[in-house]
Amino acid sequence: MIKKSNDNYQSNNNVSNISNQSEYSDLPQKQSRFCSIINKLIPFAMLWGSLMLMYGVICMYTNSMGQDEFYRFIFFLRSPFVVVLNCLALLVAIFHSISWFNLAPKVIFSTSSNKKAQDYLFTAGLWLVTIAISICLVLFVLK
Repeated sequence: MIKKSNDNYQSNNNVSNISNQSEYSDLPQKQSRFCSIINKLIPFAMLWGSLMLMYGVICMYTNSMGQDEFYRFIFFLRSPFVVVLNCLALLVAIFHSISWFNLAPKVIFSTSSNKKAQDYLFTAGLWLVTIAISICLVLFVLK
C-alpha cells in the first residue's frame, strides 16, 4: 500500500491542496466579475437616463401646442418595462457613485500617513454633500 505521506507522491498532496484553495479563492473572483459587468453597464444606464430626460423635455416643449404629447410621455413612463429599466438604471447609478466615492480618497490621498481615517472622512463628506443636494432638489421640486 502506498501511504499519502510518502515522499515520492508529494504532487498528489499538492493537487488536493490546490483544489481546496481554488474553492475559497473563487468567490472574490466571481465578485470581481460581477463588479466588472456592472461597471460595463454604467454607460448604458446613463444613456437610458439621458434619453428619458431628453424625451421628457421634448414632450414638455411640444406640450405648449397641445396636451397629448405630455400625457403620452406619462403613459410611456408607466409601462412596466420602462419602470424596470428605470429601476435598473437607478441601481447601476448608485453602484457607480459608491465605487467612485470609495475610489476618490485613494487617488487624492495616495501619500498620506493617516490614510484610513482620511478615507472614511472624505467618503462620508462626499455622501453628506450628495444627500444634502438631493434633499434640496426634492424640496425644490415639491414646492
